[in-house]
Amino acid sequence: MAIEKGRGATDNDESQRFNLPQRSVDGDWLDLAMLEGALPRLRTQVTIERPRTIIARNASPDIGFDRSINAYRGCDH
Repeated sequence: MAIEKGRGATDNDESQRFNLPQRSVDGDWLDLAMLEGALPRLRTQVTIERPRTIIARNASPDIGFDRSINAYRGCDH
């Protein structure tokens, strides 16, 4: 599989969460690309936002805090 620059952690195959040696490859979803040729490159979209606050409130019982700062609402990976 070709590496798409700028789209995820393509060079880190080890799973730190599940202690697995590498990801298993699921080739079925690539069949469309083989039939119709190469897929177009993904383009980064920039959206201008005017937030009211940079404080994000968390109500999850498994997180030990109820507020955090989210300066970047997402990232390109």
